[in-house]
Formats: sequence, C-alpha cells, structure tokens
Amino acid sequence: MGIVTTLPPGTFFGANESHREIPGFSLARMKPVLPPEDVPLHAHQDATFVLLLNGRYISGASDAAECEAPLLIYNPPGTTHRDRFKTLAGQFLAISVSPESLRHAAEYAKLPDLAVAFRSHDVLATAQMLARELDRWEPTSPLLAEGACLELLARIARTRPDPGCKAPAWIARAVEFLHDRCASPVRILDAAHAIGVHPVHFARSFRKFLRCTPSEYLTRCRLDKAARLLRESELPLADAAVQAGFFDQSHFSKMFKRSFGLPPGSYRRIFRRNRAQVLPFRSIGTRGDRRAREILSKGDLADERRNTS
Repeated sequence: MGIVTTLPPGTFFGANESHREIPGFSLARMKPVLPPEDVPLHAHQDATFVLLLNGRYISGASDAAECEAPLLIYNPPGTTHRDRFKTLAGQFLAISVSPESLRHAAEYAKLPDLAVAFRSHDVLATAQMLARELDRWEPTSPLLAEGACLELLARIARTRPDPGCKAPAWIARAVEFLHDRCASPVRILDAAHAIGVHPVHFARSFRKFLRCTPSEYLTRCRLDKAARLLRESELPLADAAVQAGFFDQSHFSKMFKRSFGLPPGSYRRIFRRNRAQVLPFRSIGTRGDRRAREILSKGDLADERRNTS
C-alpha cells in the first residue's frame, strides 16, 4: 500500500478561503493546492465530509469514482485514500467531525463504515446550506451550523424506523426551553441534554415537525421579543437588542430589517403612531396579524422605507 500520510483534525490538501470552528466541527471552504499526481495516499484522523462545489474529482468512495459537483463524500475516521481533484480549478467545503460528535451520532444511529458518496437532494441541500452560511458568517451562524452538521450526520446514518408522523411530547418542551432562554446563548447540545433526547435526534426532529431549525426558531423568538420591547418600552435600540438576545445593534438591525422589511427605528415609529399591539410570527388568522397587515399596507410603511432607503 505504501506510506500513508496521516492528516490531523481539520487538515486537507487545500488552501483555506474561509474557515470556522464550532463545538464539535470544523468548517472550511477550500481550493486544491496539489496537482492530482502529487496527492499522496493519506488518511484523516477525524471523520470528514467533502462537499464538491465545483470541479471534477476522483474518489475511492462507494458510488463515486470520477465525479463532479454537486456531490457529498463521507469518510469515516482513518479511511485511507487518494481522493483528489483532476485539476486545480476545483473548490470544496471540508467538514471535520470531532470524535465526541461522531460518538454522539453513533449512539443515535449507525453511520457508514466505509467511504460513501451522496447525491440525494436532502443531503446535498443540508451541506450546501452550510457552505452558504460559512460565506456570510454572522453572530447566529454557530448555532445554525451546529444544527446543520448534526442534521447532516442524521441524514447519512442508517436510522431507526420512523414510529409515525405524530410529534413526540418532548417537542413542546423543547419549544418552551428555547423560547424561555432566547435572550441567552443556547447550544443545541445543551438544549437536547436538558430535554433528555439525543442531540442528533433533537436537531432532526425539531426541523421535521416545526419546519424550521432550532436556530431559526430562536431568531424568531428574539425578533418577537425585540418587537415587543420597541412597542412597549423607551429602551434605546442598542439596549433592546441586547435584552432580546442579539449580539449587538448592527446584527439586530440587519436581522430585523430582513424579517420586517424596515429598520427597528421605523417599526417603532409606525406602531406608536397607530397604537397597534401586534406580535410577529403568529398564525395568519389571528386578529393581531390582520391588524398588522392593515397598518403595513398604509402609506406609513412606504414613507418609512423611502426615508430609510
């Protein structure tokens, strides 16, 4: 077989374009730096994912051989291979999985024993979302990326049969836990342990039954709380942002405008003029949301957007 080069955690034959470390995982967008003939036989200490973003690739993974993007390849720890790009024009997302995270996932379901390539829409969509999040990294990105990495492990695992479509009782407790702690930093691992379910199962089931990730739900709760503070208190915007759980006023303003279509200051002025008591993210049929649509359809909103554009 020849000499095998063992690469430490988070190391690949590539140049980092962007790189982030989150609890249990390492993420990097990379470009190849070695011509294909120079890539040695090697192994990674940790389990790894390689998402092909562009370029043609040669892999020893099952159902891969010579392939092209989009494709996700999973290599268990210690897998010996000579996976490589055919040219230096490729680009990939590299994900290293810590032994602890891998052990947590293996407790939930059996992971592949050999290198495997995945082309299914669900698996690729989760991995591609991680690549996009790495490109636009924000203060909320670590929680979102942690959830996506756990979900990715769940998607490639041979999971136990689904007992049915009914949401388990713990989902309600999870929602309450996240809602009550939305103003504080929360990790999925901590939430899962508090509820008493496996972290991988927590992340996957939360998305399945609530149609959003835990990170997205926390953001909704924070925006809900911030909007209430803007309507009902005299707090400066910076203080309202911190009390609602945002890292700073800049991040708060960006997320608020993305959700509501106008900055927090404009939102406060509109609702004070109209004396509305409306909470965001409620079901469409509530009286509050009907009132919100009435107010936001008035010229006030157009005026505010013109003034803040």
